[in-house]
Amino acid sequence: MSEPEVSSAVDPRGPARRPPPAFNVPGVILVLLAFMALVHAYRTLAIGQIADARIILDFSFIPSCYGAADSLCQLRPAGADLWSPITYAFLHGSWAHLGMNTIWFLAFGTPVARRLGLARFLAFCAAGSIAGAAAFYLANVGLEVPVIGASGIVSALMGGACRFAFVRSGPYRMLPGRQPPAISVAAALSDRTVLVFIIAFFATNFFVGSGVGGAFTGGGEVAWEAHLGGFAFGFFCLPLFDRRGGRGA
Repeated sequence: MSEPEVSSAVDPRGPARRPPPAFNVPGVILVLLAFMALVHAYRTLAIGQIADARIILDFSFIPSCYGAADSLCQLRPAGADLWSPITYAFLHGSWAHLGMNTIWFLAFGTPVARRLGLARFLAFCAAGSIAGAAAFYLANVGLEVPVIGASGIVSALMGGACRFAFVRSGPYRMLPGRQPPAISVAAALSDRTVLVFIIAFFATNFFVGSGVGGAFTGGGEVAWEAHLGGFAFGFFCLPLFDRRGGRGA
């Protein structure tokens, strides 16, 4: 139940104003971004290349380690295959890579975190990270290349936001002091704003998949398959985490 609002007829100062959006970011967003920044600062400023290579080996997602384990995978800890589909999201190829993910994490993580609450938001992010890793694995079985970056989570947040954040009119419009229900998949795909956003997202990822974007990943290739997997998960599965309940497809 939402808290009662104080009308201007009772309070001569008028209705209370919400804090500016720039200072109203959910704490979980700031903590996650701060941790990512600290991890990258530690890797790039506090330790050498050999120690950093060990971190990449132990915590990045490596598709080939889920098949016939080669000599590289045998150097990893026994539990690396269990935690790496999540921990790879906290590693980045460069400060530019981290910066880009930070911008999109703030933009789309904020509305999703406010909607889901702390526990559901963390579970959603973890599942989005796993979904991104799974999509990359299915497209690159046996690839012996470390995958790093929070783009799978960011893409899941983008996909999830499509189910509620872009709706501005009609029966699903945002009402003062409350969140609208998550709209159905059919309704989302019928909304022009959502449809344009989805087309732009997929077009951009196919574009960077051709090799553009290395400047934001420390010179590495963009794992666009993880982006698409994360986005599809967020778009279709947000209602499973939504405490307000979702609508059917």
